[in-house]
Amino acid sequence: MAAMGLVIAALAVVLVPWLWAAVLHLVWRPYAAARAFARQGVRGPPYRFFFGNSGEAKAMLAAAGGEVLDRSSHDIVPRVMPHYRAWASRHGKVFVSWSGATPTLCAGSYDMVKRVLSDKTGLYAKPDPGPTILSLLGMGLVFTEGEDWARHRRVVHPAFAMDKLKSMAGTMAACAGEVVRDWEARVATAPGGKATVEVGQQFTELTADVISHTAFGSSFRRGKEVFMAQRELQGIAFAAINSVRFPGMGYVPTKANLRRWRLERKVRGTLMDIIRERVAAAGEARGYGSDLLGLMLEANASAGAAGGKKAAAIMSMDEIIDECKTFFFAGHDTTAHLLTWAMFLLGTHPEWQHRLREEVLRECGGSAAAAAPPINGDALGKLKLVTMVLYETLRLYGAVSMIGRVAASDADLCGVKVPRGTALAIPIAMLHRDEEVWGADAGEFNPLRFRDGVGRAAVIPGALLAFSGGPRSCIGQDFAMLEAKATLALILRRFEFEVAAEYVHAPADFLTLQPLRGLPIVLKLLDP
Repeated sequence: MAAMGLVIAALAVVLVPWLWAAVLHLVWRPYAAARAFARQGVRGPPYRFFFGNSGEAKAMLAAAGGEVLDRSSHDIVPRVMPHYRAWASRHGKVFVSWSGATPTLCAGSYDMVKRVLSDKTGLYAKPDPGPTILSLLGMGLVFTEGEDWARHRRVVHPAFAMDKLKSMAGTMAACAGEVVRDWEARVATAPGGKATVEVGQQFTELTADVISHTAFGSSFRRGKEVFMAQRELQGIAFAAINSVRFPGMGYVPTKANLRRWRLERKVRGTLMDIIRERVAAAGEARGYGSDLLGLMLEANASAGAAGGKKAAAIMSMDEIIDECKTFFFAGHDTTAHLLTWAMFLLGTHPEWQHRLREEVLRECGGSAAAAAPPINGDALGKLKLVTMVLYETLRLYGAVSMIGRVAASDADLCGVKVPRGTALAIPIAMLHRDEEVWGADAGEFNPLRFRDGVGRAAVIPGALLAFSGGPRSCIGQDFAMLEAKATLALILRRFEFEVAAEYVHAPADFLTLQPLRGLPIVLKLLDP
């Protein structure tokens, strides 16, 4: 009995502190935080023990999954963020909801957004992405913080200078030209001179080709191997995000995790081989190459050779691999969907398609009756209407519907006291439809709002958040815009097109926004 008493006493010593910590985390702190927010006039759906509001959110998302929008409607929020729309309608633009026991403050005002995104102190940090997302994107510029982020950006930034990007316009156009020739062949043999093509998958393959060539140059075939592995990793990541998650599950040897680890090793091994070849070539005075990887390796080597403080800025091999993962995924996935949604909008607005075609033929040359000259970066820079349409596409159908941050310490956010550890949600899709900022036609397709530039398109400067904002804005935005312009220019001067009758307008969030069932487009060759 004495021994049993000792065992019970030992268990009590272990369990009582654990149970007390659990009560603090799951009961006392959530209710204390909710009361603190309520005293400031910030309310939201009530906290539910352990699960927070996940049950309510999943129920609304499931119900919205069966909804189909009219083609003339660009209000994607009821489909991809129905819970945020519902909570905002009840509690206002700024409200608090619960991800498990963690409060999530919806920063639904542009004043809050500007404060969060312009912060340089680390007060509003990127959330921990977890092992599944890291396997896809790596610990690159997207997730690094503080001095690590500054060090990475100093090395990566030279590769994305506009003069370097313009030199890649020919490669971008050459890859897009292969797709255009394939479409020409399909239309030429199709009944009635019209062919239906599912462009979403075509653009995914195209942008993977572009990033493989521009990032890895002569090693592009192995770059495509990385693309195939990352596509599978994206599926694994999406499944993980939409499943019930418990702490540490990303490290348990489940079937999905074992497959993820194999894919990670394949991606790392392939990238490592490419990098070693470049380093060896540089050692033989053949240079690192003029592609994105080569430019990054050259900048890294230059920092190391400079010595002193600059030498401390160099990146390790693992960090370079992570940056390759980041710009490879971001460089093809987001651009593919930008092109897809631009085709949808132009296919449903023929008057704008006609205006863009006229501009392309005027600035880039080529006509239905003559061989089209090659596309170049300077000509693409003159496509003002195309740029306006792409910005409006990003406003209505941006790749990311939400940006997340975490309060690293107690903060005062535009008068709202935010406790340390609070998640911050920036609802981009809702902000891009705010009539107080974008005007009464905020829900409509109107590229002319960008006629005076992206900074003056709304009441508030910098209201377009498709590439984030502040010092952490997307470093690859010029790359994405240049590639999208080159591709659209080639398509517009060879085809007229419309959205096929069988298209179902149901935008869906699979880490990035994309048509649920693809985008079939009816193509017709312009008169020769």
